[in-house]
Amino acid sequence: MTRITVHAGKSILESYVKRPGAGLCELIWNAFDEDATLVRVRVTTNALGAIDQIQVEDDGHGMNLQRAQLAFETVGDSWKRKPGALTEGKRPVHGKLGRGRYAAFGLGRSVQWVSTAPQVEGGAPSTVTVRGNADDLQHMEISEGACESTTSGTRVVVGMVTAAAQSAFDRTDDLRNQLLGEFALHLERYEDFNIEFLDEALTPVSVIETQREIELELPDGVDGTASLTLIEWNLSNVDRRLYLCTADGSIIDDIPPGIRSPGSEFTAYLRWDGFSHDAPMLLLDDLDSLPGQVITTAKAALRAALADSARKREADTVRGWKAEGVYPFEDGEPQNAVESATREIFNVVAMTTARTIEETKSRRVKALALRLMREALENDPESLLPILHEVVKLPGQRLDELKEILERTSLTHLIQVGKEIGGRVDFLNGLDALLFDRQTRRRMLERRQLHRILANETWLFGEQWSITGDDKPLNAVLKKFLQKLGQDVELASSKIVRDDGKEAIPDLVLGRSMPSNEDRMTHLVVELKRPNHRLEAADVDQLRSYASAIVNDERFNQPNVTWDFWLIGNDTRKDVDEMRRQIGRPFGCAHQGEKYSIWVHTWAEVLSSARHRIKFVEQSLQYESDRDTGLSLMRERYAPYLPDEVFEEEIDQGTEAG
Repeated sequence: MTRITVHAGKSILESYVKRPGAGLCELIWNAFDEDATLVRVRVTTNALGAIDQIQVEDDGHGMNLQRAQLAFETVGDSWKRKPGALTEGKRPVHGKLGRGRYAAFGLGRSVQWVSTAPQVEGGAPSTVTVRGNADDLQHMEISEGACESTTSGTRVVVGMVTAAAQSAFDRTDDLRNQLLGEFALHLERYEDFNIEFLDEALTPVSVIETQREIELELPDGVDGTASLTLIEWNLSNVDRRLYLCTADGSIIDDIPPGIRSPGSEFTAYLRWDGFSHDAPMLLLDDLDSLPGQVITTAKAALRAALADSARKREADTVRGWKAEGVYPFEDGEPQNAVESATREIFNVVAMTTARTIEETKSRRVKALALRLMREALENDPESLLPILHEVVKLPGQRLDELKEILERTSLTHLIQVGKEIGGRVDFLNGLDALLFDRQTRRRMLERRQLHRILANETWLFGEQWSITGDDKPLNAVLKKFLQKLGQDVELASSKIVRDDGKEAIPDLVLGRSMPSNEDRMTHLVVELKRPNHRLEAADVDQLRSYASAIVNDERFNQPNVTWDFWLIGNDTRKDVDEMRRQIGRPFGCAHQGEKYSIWVHTWAEVLSSARHRIKFVEQSLQYESDRDTGLSLMRERYAPYLPDEVFEEEIDQGTEAG
């Protein structure tokens, strides 16, 4: 046994150690460069199912003692570096620096090469064994023994398998997909080259969906010719890579394509006369360098080709879903911008999951999955990604891609804005019906609490109050002085029961707080009177007394706090109208002091103001709503607070329709 020293520094050798998938590919490339016709990748496991050894065996030319010593003693000086170097079988060589073998240590800490080859000058074949350990990459042990095989070839045995390699082989499909992407063109081009992975032949042609050649028009000043081969796979979770190849197809490097294309599973291969194994890899990252310009051109062509494929795939898939009756949208054109955006984003999401959905043959399951995705997209987009991960089993990297698209696209925001504005339009129509329809208005006073509804819709009083919540200190003070507003008055968060046990319908006080800037706080207090009560001067006086007590309470008696008190009812008396129309004050302002203001409004004015604020967006979105749509939303959101007449009307309409 001979111990040899590798002529390279430890840090340099360690830099050649790659991830498990890349290390496995390097061992197969070494076999290709030795004119192997068959490469087998196998594993042996222990009783617990963990991998003991990884073996990569080929029937190539193998190494004799002299070649082994030369190959392992030097790094960066290989016979493959000669210009136009070809193997004996006329194959273009993959590696030229003699460092690929060190990638094997990414699979395990102990690596052994057992190779059989004829002796120099036609001597009898012998078997050479080379042993290395990741703890001492600068030294190798080489021994020569009796011939172990009647044919030449090399068997690489990897032991002390790393956790990363164990994990990679646990994800068998992903590792197989990586090998398919790496060797697809060579398996197609060289019919005498075959790979078996875990006793299964790699046959790219059986899983290639489409393959096309794209001739590239290079920028001015860039010599040579370049072409792009795009393979789209009928697989899931393919490791998308852009392989950089010499003119003869030898791969010198690979890079991420940096292209978002949901639903696309692809690898691409860029061939250019100017790529070589000797070219500095740093030039590939320089967009102004010649290689950088070629790569930029290739990415643009790749992006256009994938977009074209995506459009065709989407059209075919949606057409098929419609034919099956599982597409969750009705036939016909979208009715407004929101619906159009919803369909467009839905199709993007659906294409990402299409392969998984199509695996099921059940029409019912397909329809359910697609409907759930639509509902999640429309109602709670944040819940969509967990659904795709847990139910559809979408891989993490595809989820990240989809998340980035959904966050950046304006269509997603349009859907969310459209949903919110549409809901507000429907709410205003429903509230209008509850307040002013004679039958529902009368019953509302007798049985249910309309006021409870408004505690969840504070945007009605101004957009600045749309995202405020309950304020416990404020509520405590509001409750402390409620008696100043008379009998039968409560906070929106409280439930009132009369002495006879029946639920009461009080006037309601609603409070919200909002910081107006870094050192100021604004409070809104709203008193909602019963719809059948006409606001009078006594109501304003009561609210003024209430306001004065609150703003002077020790918890809020501060110079940086301001207050707006609102009094709202269906109608006003003449004396109140005079208070609301005073010279030098905005309409509706009945009192304006240093600490607080009192505003008196009718419901008609509040609804009109709210409609005006959203009118432009509503018209832009072409959203249509009416009284029935509004009442339908009220039934859905606030059923416990609505009179029976609202539900009886729904039943009557359903009967008439039937």
